[in-house]
Amino acid sequence: MLLFGTGQKNIFVKKASITVAKYSYPFFFAVYAVGFVISLFLGLRQTAGYVVVPFSVYMINNGLRSFLKRKRPFEELDIEPLLSHKSSPSFPSNHTACAMVISLSFLDAASYCRVPWLYALGIFILISGIFTGLSRVVCGIHYPKDIFLGYFIGVFGYFAGTALLDLLFGIAA
Repeated sequence: MLLFGTGQKNIFVKKASITVAKYSYPFFFAVYAVGFVISLFLGLRQTAGYVVVPFSVYMINNGLRSFLKRKRPFEELDIEPLLSHKSSPSFPSNHTACAMVISLSFLDAASYCRVPWLYALGIFILISGIFTGLSRVVCGIHYPKDIFLGYFIGVFGYFAGTALLDLLFGIAA
């Protein structure tokens, strides 16, 4: 309620959170597409990892959501969210898990390119992934636990997935 209340009281936090929550999906879709093109230039191993790891994280996260079926804060707490959202399971946050795994995959692809500005862009994208999760709490769409587990699944899934692909097939994202 503290984060949600901040969005209610501070107009800058409110507008910034709504903007980030509203546009994070298309932003990270575009990031993923650009990273995919970069991975194509890096070779089959990087492209395979770039596709397999985020897809696996997405599927695992969705499976957990379907199994756990936790309601959203605006459904349980009778609050008006800052951004309209349909009723669907909220735990763990899909936006957050996907933002983190896509950010790390992009950062990894950028590091292979050895282009400093591209790596700096990757850092910015990673920070954007963190703000994506926070914005969804401020907007009343997720609980903090939804976001923290989304962060964990995205980050752990990235590192575990790349390690497993590298171990089994010599493929790293």
